[in-house]
Amino acid sequence: MALDEGQWQIRDLVLGPGTFYGVMDTTNPFNCQVRADQGGDRAWAHGGWSGVEWQAERVVPITVLIDVGAEDVGAAIDARHALAAAFRASHTDLPLTFKLGGREYLLWGRPRMAEAGVDLLGLGRSYVRCAFVALDPMIYSAQEHEVGPVGLPTWSGGLTVPFTVPFTVPAIQTGGIDELSTAGTAEVGLRLRVDGPVPQPRISITDPDDVASTLRVDITVPSGQWLDIDTQARTVLLNGDPAASRRGQAVGDFPLLQPGVSTLRFAAAEEAAGTLRVRWRDGWW
Repeated sequence: MALDEGQWQIRDLVLGPGTFYGVMDTTNPFNCQVRADQGGDRAWAHGGWSGVEWQAERVVPITVLIDVGAEDVGAAIDARHALAAAFRASHTDLPLTFKLGGREYLLWGRPRMAEAGVDLLGLGRSYVRCAFVALDPMIYSAQEHEVGPVGLPTWSGGLTVPFTVPFTVPAIQTGGIDELSTAGTAEVGLRLRVDGPVPQPRISITDPDDVASTLRVDITVPSGQWLDIDTQARTVLLNGDPAASRRGQAVGDFPLLQPGVSTLRFAAAEEAAGTLRVRWRDGWW
């Protein structure tokens, strides 16, 4: 569902304006930290040194005021139960979505706590301290973009006319090319689906700086079957089956989408009727 400005959602529960759950202004989803795997003082020199650095997980403390609008202890406790259920433990990553500044964002992670106070229950109110840990620290757009189906290229025209000086009429490419754009400020992974028949599918992304990254998979995808490719996780699965990995047949780069407008090219070892679909989200640190 689309959220209103200032609303949050985890599982099926919506928090914020228009609900029993007020999200306090101290709630901040934008804090982030850098993780350095190694560091220490420099020997026989001033200052220190640091090894490879990465973004740490993003911890989002969320303070919620439950207010059922009446001095109804039972209703306040029921609202607390619903909030605790939304923040219950999960063995898989969940989306936490929120809308601020007219844009709907998404974090992937795990709920960690829902600690309720009872001092205001007689007034039908309760402050609850919740927490969500985004194990993937990237902030994504809640809206997922999609391009496709993109067909393999075909060529028409093209010949050399034997005048006194040979004159060439260039061939015209149809299909096999499209544009991908992201409004984010960070590079993001792509989810690619290649539907057969495609012999040796090849996907190339040329970024706004005219730098190209190309991935080739050295198999023939038969008609009625497909490849699921995740360029962030670097996985290649036949028919989406984790037991049917084709990662060993992947050659080249797993392209990521850079901020701005990039060019997508889809090709194969020979002409075929296969197609490519591409999905991605905008991303911010």
